[in-house]
Amino acid sequence: MKESASCGLLPVGMTDVLPPFVDAQAAAVEKAAAVFQSCGYQRVAPPLLEFEETLLSEKYRDLSTQTFRLTDAVSGRIMGLRADMTPQISRIAVTRLQNEPRPLRLAYAGQVVRMFPTQLDPARQILQVGAELIGPDCAKADAEIILLAAETLEKLGVPSFVFDLNLPTLFPALCAAYGIDKDDREKMSVCLNQKDFAAALAVLESTNGKARAAKSVFVSLFQAFGDCDRVLEILQPLPLPEEAAAERARLAEVAALLKTEKQNLSLTADVLENRGFEYHCGIGFSIFSKQSGHELGRGGRYIAGMDGALSEPAVGVTLLMADILALSENKETKPRVYVPVEVSFSQAADLRAKGYITVCGVRPGGREEARRLQCSCIYTGGKVQPL
Repeated sequence: MKESASCGLLPVGMTDVLPPFVDAQAAAVEKAAAVFQSCGYQRVAPPLLEFEETLLSEKYRDLSTQTFRLTDAVSGRIMGLRADMTPQISRIAVTRLQNEPRPLRLAYAGQVVRMFPTQLDPARQILQVGAELIGPDCAKADAEIILLAAETLEKLGVPSFVFDLNLPTLFPALCAAYGIDKDDREKMSVCLNQKDFAAALAVLESTNGKARAAKSVFVSLFQAFGDCDRVLEILQPLPLPEEAAAERARLAEVAALLKTEKQNLSLTADVLENRGFEYHCGIGFSIFSKQSGHELGRGGRYIAGMDGALSEPAVGVTLLMADILALSENKETKPRVYVPVEVSFSQAADLRAKGYITVCGVRPGGREEARRLQCSCIYTGGKVQPL
């Protein structure tokens, strides 16, 4: 027998979820799903595997390198193991549910598997819970998804979090308007993601005259991160091209709606951040814990659809449940009661109906046996008593 088999060794990024964490995880998923459903989001459950051409349509090509592939023994076609659930919800919306009235609100929960871990997250199997609002393209819809995510995090007991708003289409719009070619755009994008603004400026200086003439705009944008109000103050006076100006206006409108609806919501912005938002076509956002700095979720605007099928605007959010559960302050635990072997099953059922977890004895035993089985109470003399 190989050593890995004898010791239960798992692949990198894979882990067993053991008691009592698996119960807490399941309860958190259902609580999040309940919030979504209470706001009109209907739950769907796509399969783990799909044919490669439907799972990895052109819109989501950036997920290709993260997708495990295998051959279907029935059809002989290549299938992919989902690395993200949003493309599946997108497919369902424009195919199975194409005749449902819009706006279409869908929710989901499930595991995804990725080829490679990231520097910030070593996990390769990830539990996602999310919601998608399909049909409308307006600031009201963007704000609804963010407010829905905030309400869900509050119900899950996450103590403090911040939404970081992004404009992943702003930089491409500037490059198009100022004639910055593909190679220089890619070089600048790498510099911007590393917050190496001096290097980005050096690339800009080597481009065409039209782009160099906009140097002051870029210098201002390099400072447009941090508190959302401060970022909007930086953006407001800039002479942006038409498409970029429209993105700025949408950001301001969404921020105003969020402040009106939820004044205590923490908002930051980073208008040139693009990592992880490759298929987004409007406002994107990440959710971070103020305590740990971990990312708790992300979302934003995109085009729902698949190759050769109808496309329509959409906005959604995906919550990362493992990191959320680690911060949750209201994990619910039911009392675990040891029920001696002489107690009838119907009496144990009555205790379960009252909210207890019952551990029925299979051999004579009292308090010592209850402690051995990790119970906090024992049923004796017709009553539940603490140990």
